[in-house]
Amino acid sequence: MRSTRYFRARLLAMVTLLSFSLTSCTSFYTAKPVPLSPPSQLTIHATVPKTNLLVGVRPYNTPHMIHKLFDHNGLWRMHILPLQMSFMSTDLRPTTFLIKSSYIVVDGHYYPSIVPNEAFDISWQAKHPYILVKQTFYYTGLILFTLVTLGLGSVIWVLPTPFGEPTPQNDPFGRDLTFKAFDKNVTLQSGALRGGFLYFSLPEKNMNLKGAQLVLHFSQKSPAPIERTLIIPLKPGLHLDNNLLKQIFHGFF
Repeated sequence: MRSTRYFRARLLAMVTLLSFSLTSCTSFYTAKPVPLSPPSQLTIHATVPKTNLLVGVRPYNTPHMIHKLFDHNGLWRMHILPLQMSFMSTDLRPTTFLIKSSYIVVDGHYYPSIVPNEAFDISWQAKHPYILVKQTFYYTGLILFTLVTLGLGSVIWVLPTPFGEPTPQNDPFGRDLTFKAFDKNVTLQSGALRGGFLYFSLPEKNMNLKGAQLVLHFSQKSPAPIERTLIIPLKPGLHLDNNLLKQIFHGFF
């Protein structure tokens, strides 16, 4: 009878330790391709003043759009807005330009774009909202395993913790954010299309972009040096998520 209880205790400790180690360490993120449309085909588009540079914007400002492309990795929960930018030049000469700065202006406040690594750091906290609960179960299982194995489990304590935040370069989601980001220094041939994402950290109430504007400061190097500012009104989106329970419990497993 005593040996049976001992076996059950050992089994419980091992299962607890194994299950939470796997759920904490394993990443199932798969990068998805995203199509790039010419600016004229997008609802939001404009021309940089006194240039032949066309700009198109596609805001990913609904849960469905963000989760479909980036999965449930905390972008929407932490109010990180991805804006897909599209650029095309109609000039017959090569056009080289730099986006020196970019802002979203809403309710009189300016929110600058953030780099992909910062977007990853912010969203990681929301991707793992129950990390402390997982950590408690993990170390409880580790203590039980150490006790029932008469100290053999102590060797696991020297292993790296599975709960530390990875660097963006070591995480598939972090690498995808960087890969999809817009290279702000661009050279365009006539008719060529370039694009990528700008990321913004916004207050929750402004994620629908009601009354928001995108401000881009351009520095064109060729064919002629020009400094320009482009202001683009953004269109609001329906941002309500009806599946509230899924949002609350997603991230535990």
